[in-house]
Amino acid sequence: MVTQLEIARRAGTDASTVSKILNRKPGNVFKKETIRRVFKIARELGYDVDQLKHQHRREHRRRPADFRLELSIYLADGTLFVRGTAVMRDLSLSGALLSRMRLSATSGIPLEPHTIGLRLLEGPLKDLELQSRPVRFLQRKGVICLAVAFERVQEAALRRLQKIV
Repeated sequence: MVTQLEIARRAGTDASTVSKILNRKPGNVFKKETIRRVFKIARELGYDVDQLKHQHRREHRRRPADFRLELSIYLADGTLFVRGTAVMRDLSLSGALLSRMRLSATSGIPLEPHTIGLRLLEGPLKDLELQSRPVRFLQRKGVICLAVAFERVQEAALRRLQKIV
């Protein structure tokens, strides 16, 4: 499968430029030649420019948060990959933004599909456990953060979340 990074390398530009051009993001100004080159290379490599992803739309409103949590990263087969800690910065009924992640091993975050178990260590959600999946990395005030989406939230956990979101 062709990636936007491959297109960027061939086009001599960065991946964010390719993403903005292919997704036709409003407000960005690129030279016409750059736009033509990116689309030409994308088509040549077999990238399906007609099946581009839709813009991310937040399902629920977010609330600022500052909760320490323990995280466990599991591979697709359920095997524990690594444990660590993080701080939940933003919270909604459908996901959260994690920052200051510290993993117990130097293995990092796996590239293959995985889930992330979250257990809150303090505050009104203490001991709440949630399963999540990574959505995207982003940089906020110079800190790398990980946005996660909650999966299979049980009714009792949802009620606890609703009280503070």
